[in-house]
Formats: sequence, structure tokens, C-alpha cells
Amino acid sequence: MFNFQTCSHPQCHAYVCENGRFCYRHAPDKERLRALCNANLLSGEDMQDFSFTGGEFENLTLPKKSIVSSNMAWCTFRNVDFSHINLLNSFFDYCLFENCRFNGIQSRYSVFSGSKMIDCDFSGSVIIHTNFCGIDTYRCNFSDCDLYFSSFNSSYLRDTDFEDCNLKKADFVYTDQRRVSFRWSNYEEARH
Repeated sequence: MFNFQTCSHPQCHAYVCENGRFCYRHAPDKERLRALCNANLLSGEDMQDFSFTGGEFENLTLPKKSIVSSNMAWCTFRNVDFSHINLLNSFFDYCLFENCRFNGIQSRYSVFSGSKMIDCDFSGSVIIHTNFCGIDTYRCNFSDCDLYFSSFNSSYLRDTDFEDCNLKKADFVYTDQRRVSFRWSNYEEARH
């Protein structure tokens, strides 16, 4: 698991980047850390126990790989293609995802809670036991996904499709749904 040590900057509670003393925001060598993170994302090797919070990423296509026990919370991702990535026990909470693709991903025990997603496509994915609590979606697509035991509770879902999905034990309690389609899905087996 990534390093749970917090930033040495006074009053900062963010996790440190890699094995340094500071989070990305307070690190004196931001450019080096950002280049390291980009290199890790774009390499064909799996990412494990990686921590980088608060960064911004644009126009990337990640190769097929696994991201395991890593923390990329509070990041901004614009036009990033995560397709065919395997996510296991990784954290993307409170991120902004704009025009991102997650087609054909495998996700287990990962966290996207509190994130904002605009024009994102998760279609054709297996997303099991994944936390989407409190997300805000606009024009997103989760169609043809296995969302078994994933949680969307307390989310704001707008113009978002969950068509032809397995929703068994998925949690939609306290969601605000506007123009959301569950056509051909087993919505009656979800909590709502």
C-alpha cells in the first residue's frame, strides 16, 4: 500500500508523494515529480504503491497495465484514456475527470467518491465493489457494465446511462437522478 505519511508542511494533511517529505502541492521539485508520475502512467509496467495527489494530466493514453494500491486523489484528468486498465484497491477520490475513457476496465475495491465526471465513458467494464459515493456525473456512460456491489449512493447523476448493466446489490440510495437510463438493466436488484 502507498505511504500513509502526511506532508511535512504545517497544517497540511495530504499524503506525501513517493517517499518524500511533502505532498505535490508543497514539494520543492514539482516538475520532477510530475515527470515521474507521467512516466509511470505511460510506461507499460504496472504501478503499485504509488502516491501522487493534486496533479493535472491531459491528453494521455495509458497502455494496458494494472494500477494497484495507489493513490491519485484530488487530481484533474482531461482527455485521458484509461481503457483496459486493471484497478485494484486504488484511490481516485475527489478528482475531476473530463472527457475520459474507461472502456473495458477491470476495477475492484477502488474509490472514485466525491469526483466530478463530465463526458466520461465506462462502457463495457467490470466494476465490482467500487465506491462512487457522492459523485457528480454529466453526460456519462456506464452501459454494458458489471457493477455488482458498487455504490453510487448520495450521487448527483445527470444525463447518464446505465443500460444493459448488472446492478445486483449496487447502491443508488439517496441519488439525485435526472435523465438517467437503466434500460435493459436489473435495476430492481439494486438498492434504491
